[in-house]
Amino acid sequence: MNSRRFPLAALLLAASLPALAALPLDQRPAKPDEWGYRPADGARVALNPPSFTWIAPVNAATYSVQWSTDRTFPAGKTTTADGVVWPTYTHHAAFAPGTYFWRYRMNDKSGAASEWSLVRRVDVPASVATLPMPTVAQQRASVPQGHPRLFMRPEDLSRLRELARGREAAAFAALKKSADGYIKAGPTPEPEHKGSARDKNNPELVKYWWPNRQQTEEACNEAETIAFVYLLTGDKAYGEAARRWVLHLASWDPKGNTNFTLNCEAGKPLLYRPARAYDWAWDMFTAEERAKIQAAFRERVIEAWNSGEVQKGVGHLQRPYNSHGNRVWHKIAEAGIAWLDEIPEAPQWLDYAVNKFFACYPVWSDDDGGWHEGVSYWSGYQTKVVWWLQVAKSALGIDGLKKPFFAQVGDYPLYLAPPNSPNAGFGDLSFRPLGAPSFMEYHLRARSTSGDGGNARYWRWWTEQKKMPANPGFLAFLYRANLPPLPAGKAPKDLPPSKVFHGIGVASLHTTLLDSRDDVHLAFKSSPFGSQSHGHNPQNSFFLNAYGEALLVANTYRDLHGSKFHYDFVHQTKSQNAVLVNGQGQVPHSVAAHGRIVREEFRPGYDYVAGDATAAYGGRMKKAWRHAVLVKGAQPFVVLYDELIAPQPATYQFLLHGLAAFTTDDKTVGAHLEQPKAALEVRYLSPVPVGFRQTDGFQPAPSKEFPNHWHLEAGTTEPRAELGMVTVLLPHRAGPAPAWSAQRDDTGSGVAVEVIVGGTRHRIEFPAPGTEAAVVVKTPAGRGR
Repeated sequence: MNSRRFPLAALLLAASLPALAALPLDQRPAKPDEWGYRPADGARVALNPPSFTWIAPVNAATYSVQWSTDRTFPAGKTTTADGVVWPTYTHHAAFAPGTYFWRYRMNDKSGAASEWSLVRRVDVPASVATLPMPTVAQQRASVPQGHPRLFMRPEDLSRLRELARGREAAAFAALKKSADGYIKAGPTPEPEHKGSARDKNNPELVKYWWPNRQQTEEACNEAETIAFVYLLTGDKAYGEAARRWVLHLASWDPKGNTNFTLNCEAGKPLLYRPARAYDWAWDMFTAEERAKIQAAFRERVIEAWNSGEVQKGVGHLQRPYNSHGNRVWHKIAEAGIAWLDEIPEAPQWLDYAVNKFFACYPVWSDDDGGWHEGVSYWSGYQTKVVWWLQVAKSALGIDGLKKPFFAQVGDYPLYLAPPNSPNAGFGDLSFRPLGAPSFMEYHLRARSTSGDGGNARYWRWWTEQKKMPANPGFLAFLYRANLPPLPAGKAPKDLPPSKVFHGIGVASLHTTLLDSRDDVHLAFKSSPFGSQSHGHNPQNSFFLNAYGEALLVANTYRDLHGSKFHYDFVHQTKSQNAVLVNGQGQVPHSVAAHGRIVREEFRPGYDYVAGDATAAYGGRMKKAWRHAVLVKGAQPFVVLYDELIAPQPATYQFLLHGLAAFTTDDKTVGAHLEQPKAALEVRYLSPVPVGFRQTDGFQPAPSKEFPNHWHLEAGTTEPRAELGMVTVLLPHRAGPAPAWSAQRDDTGSGVAVEVIVGGTRHRIEFPAPGTEAAVVVKTPAGRGR
C-alpha cells in the first residue's frame, strides 16, 4: 500500500477547505413587495408544520432546510430536507409541539453548497391545527390513476350516480336539460374580435376585452356541463358531445384572441375548465385526440407559467402581491391534476400550486379573514378558491379549511357590508351594495361540521338577509351530494358590533350589525399593505354610512384598471376622506405608503381606534395620526382628531366627499349634507383659521358614468409645524338636526372636546400632538381610556 506524508500546515489547510469553499448566501432583507423570511425569528405559528420561506438567490438550483430543537443543530436533534426546488418548504408530517430553530442553504447548478443562513426561532403551539404538505411522490400517489380526478374520484361515482337517480334527481334533471340545450344549439364559437385591456387608449381593443372572456366562459361551461352529465349517466350521446366540445376548445388558436398575454381574462378559463371536461369524459378520446388536446392546453399553461402572473413559479412565490397571480395558481393546479401523467410539466404545475397554497395563501390578509383588495375582490377571488378547496380535498387529501383564514372568511362581509348597506367598504368597485356570493354555500355547509361551526350561523343569517343565489351547474349538485346541510341562521345580536381586521388595517365600527337602516357605520383604514393593488384607498381615510345612506364616501370607482381616471384621480388622496399636506397627498398605489392601526378600544358606549399614516406621506410628515371615536347611544356621533407634525410649518387640508353638495357655514366653521333618509352635521374645531373650498366631478374624467361626488376641503390658512385638528360628525335621520353643540378646550396636556347632544354631555380628551397620552372618553355609559 502506498502512503504519503503531508506537512501539518497542509493538513490543517485541507481540513478548513470545506468551510472556505462554501458559497456565499445572499440573505439581503426582503423588499416591500416580497414575501420574505417566514416564520420570522421568534414567531408563533398558526399551523403545524410551519411553512419556511426565504429569498431565492439568483444562482440557486436547490435548497436544504434544517430544523432542530437546539440552535446548534446537533446531528441527533436535527432534521434535514435536501433537494428542495422552491424557496419554501413545508414538511409532510407535523412537528411535536415546542420551540424550534430553522435555517436553510442553497446549492447551485454544479451542486456546490452555500453557507447556512441565519438561524431563526419558531414556536409551534400544541393548540394549532395540523396540516402537513404532501411531497411530490405523495401527490402522485394520492391522485387517482384513472378518471375522474377533479372534484371527485372513481370510487365516488356509484354514490353520485345513485343520488342523481334518487334524492337529487330534480337537480340532475335540470343539468341534463341544460346539456340538451347546449347540444342542440352547438358550441359557442371562438371569439372573432381581438380584445385587450393592455392599451387603455385603444377603445376598439377594450371594447372586446371583457366580452371575449364572457364568450370563453360560456363555451367552457357548456363543455363542463355536458361532460358532467356524461360522467353521471354513462350515456354515450353526452360522451360524444363532450368529446366534440373539448376538441372544439382545443382547436382555438392559443396565439389568437384568447391568448393569455393578449387578454389574460379570456385566457384564464382555458387553463382549467377544458381540463375538467377532459377529465370527466376521458374515456371518449382516442390516443390521437388526447395528444392534440394535450398539446393545445400545454401551450396555454406554459404561456401562463412564463407570464408575470406566475414567473415560472419561483417568481410568484417570491413576489406574491399581485392580484391576478393569486387566481392563476389553482387553475394551473387543476390542469396539473388532469394531465398529471400525460404532460411532462404537469407534476411541476401541481407541486408549485401546492407549495403556493401552503406557503403564501392568502396573501391579502392574515388570520382575521379580511381582504386588502376590498370586499368586492374578496368575493371574486373566494368564488374561485373554493374550487381548489374541493379539488385539493378529493384528489390530494388536503383539508385547506384548516387554514385559520377560512375560519373567519365570512366575518369580513358581515362587518363591512351588513344588510341594507349602501356600499361595501374600501377597494375597487366597493361603491356598490354587496349581494351574498353563492360560494358562501360551500363554507356554510363545510363549516357546519367543524365543532361549533365558528361564526357559520351568523354568516348564514347574513346570506339569508342578502338573498344568496343558488349555485349554478355541477357545483350545486356536488354541494348537496358531498356536504352537510346548511346550518340554521342566527342574527348577530350577541356578536360585538365592531371589529378590527388587523392584517389589512381596517376597522369597521357599528352601532348595530342587524340592519344598516338603523346603524351608524364608521369604517377606517390604516393598512400595513399600503395602497397597492386594488386596495388603493389612502391611510387614515374613512367612510361614514348612517341610517341606510352613504354620507361620506370612499371613492372606489373604476372605469378601467390603470386608466387616467383610475390612477390619476381615484388612487389619489385628494379623492378620499383623508388629509393633504400643503395640497399634496400620500404616495399613491404603493406598498411603501403603509399605515397601521396603533390603538383600539371597544366599550358599550363608544368605540375608539387610531391609525398611523406617517410613512404614507413619503417623508413629508414626522407624525400623522388620526384618532377616531364613535360615540354610541340615542344619537351617535363621531369625533376625529388629527395629530399632525411636519418637518417645517405647513398648511393642512381636511377632505370630505359626498353624493350631494355640502352647505358650508363660515361662522360656525361647519357644513351640512343631506340625503333622502339621513343627513350630516359637521363642525371643525381648529386652533387656527379654516377656509372652505368645494368642487364636484372628476378630473381626469372617467370613460363611463358614475354617480357624482362633491368634494369639500377645509384648509388651514396659517402654516403650522404641529396641529391638532378636531372634526365632529353628527349623522342623523332625515329632518331637522337634533339640538347639539361642540366646543374645544386646549389644555396644557392636550385637547378636550365637549359635545352636547339632546342635553347629554360627552367629553373626549386627546393628547397634544407628539405626546403619548391615552385618549379618555367620558360618556353617560362610563369612562374609558
